[in-house]
Amino acid sequence: MNKPIFQDYFVSDQQNVIITSRLPQDYSPKTQFNYSKITLITGGIGLHIINGKPYSIYPRMLFFTQATDLHIYEHAQDLRLINIYYQPSEHFFLIKGFESLIPKQFASFHIHRFLDKNSALLIQGSLDKLIASQHKGSIEQESLFLRLLVDLRYCSYFYDKNNTNERRILRLIRWLHANFHEKIDWNQLADQFSINVRTMHRYLDKDIGLSPQRYLTKLRLFHSLYPLLYSNKPITSIAQDIGFDDHSYFATCFRREFGLPPRAFKSTAAGQSLLSR
Repeated sequence: MNKPIFQDYFVSDQQNVIITSRLPQDYSPKTQFNYSKITLITGGIGLHIINGKPYSIYPRMLFFTQATDLHIYEHAQDLRLINIYYQPSEHFFLIKGFESLIPKQFASFHIHRFLDKNSALLIQGSLDKLIASQHKGSIEQESLFLRLLVDLRYCSYFYDKNNTNERRILRLIRWLHANFHEKIDWNQLADQFSINVRTMHRYLDKDIGLSPQRYLTKLRLFHSLYPLLYSNKPITSIAQDIGFDDHSYFATCFRREFGLPPRAFKSTAAGQSLLSR
């Protein structure tokens, strides 16, 4: 497969904002183009590795990556996304200093965010207008890009202020992404976030087709990949670190998910091949 070239993405070298829904293999922007990126996950799960730190993927998540960041998608399943590439603000005619609206890599907690369905619809509307402006004048496109950034800021700012049932579930999922290694009691966790266990089951089943427990197991397995390849820890210790009390059960789940046992993944080129896609 040939690597995509500049013309696959950009109308001209004067364009400051590009939107694509493609996720080509072996692609990185040309070195002479200093593009950063906002990514909206529209479907699927997996891992997004940014500067060596893994972030679990969930539908309607936002990721903010800078031109200097190193990042890959790992073990993505049914991944669908929209990428918004943009140049630094000094290249823009109308809007300067908009970077203050965008999280930086040092704020690791904020470079990935969840959107509820209403917020996702708002952002999709802004994206549709921005996409329609791709072949229009730069002033119109820049104003629509600024509108998108303001909408993203608005959705993030009001995320924790609106206590809807959906947002409580999203807060639970965000907590689960950060605490997947802990022992989970689903009834207690649901009470902690003031939601019904059945509601939580229905929400995850509709979003990703998994029960909460199956999703938790996938989270743990996804987070075992890097330590298996890049640490000297014993497999038993890695299993315990990610929340598996039973090493044999971890090995069984790992084989079912990835098609080979963790020991083979750790000791052969198969694991490196999987992570270097």
